[in-house]
Amino acid sequence: MDRDAERALAYIAERSILVPHGCRYWLRSLTTDGYAKAVVTEDGRERTVRVHRWLMEQVHGPIPARSITAHSCNESLCVELDHLSNATQRTNMRQMSDQGRSAGRAHLGHADTRGSLGRAQALQGALREGLDLEALAAAMLEGEARPRVRKALEGGYDAKAYLDAVRASDPSAARMALFPADTDIGDAVDEIEGQIALF
Repeated sequence: MDRDAERALAYIAERSILVPHGCRYWLRSLTTDGYAKAVVTEDGRERTVRVHRWLMEQVHGPIPARSITAHSCNESLCVELDHLSNATQRTNMRQMSDQGRSAGRAHLGHADTRGSLGRAQALQGALREGLDLEALAAAMLEGEARPRVRKALEGGYDAKAYLDAVRASDPSAARMALFPADTDIGDAVDEIEGQIALF
């Protein structure tokens, strides 16, 4: 890994918190649509970036034309490199539809009325004082459209139950990996215990 990529990953780690189900939530500024935002200096010039796209550029080089940086975890707040990939907008929209996260969920009474920014702010608020998994579960549960995922979160935070419910709720999982196959929740919890939230 080159020096720019290592610096970018260190920058991300200092400004985010890793949670047991594998997402790394950004704890700093947000865009108006709930994505991680930062001001970076490159070649002596400052620019405002969407952190997930900037990270992909630092690690993998320029993003191909007509590509977006998609979140396999569907969390705009997440800046975990393993959850990011270059995709077409069409693929991204298909995944959203397959997972029941498209506009049609509103008539089911499960739309997240907070919107993307409100959801991201709620997740950040749950983590403001450190890793509070019960507050995180409550923030994730509100507005969750997928019945299996809602059920998994209703009893509080359980990373394995959450991941199992996400996988079971997603027919696109056969075509697109949601999370790294080798995610070990125990290892993630061990890594998280050594972190300090920087808010």
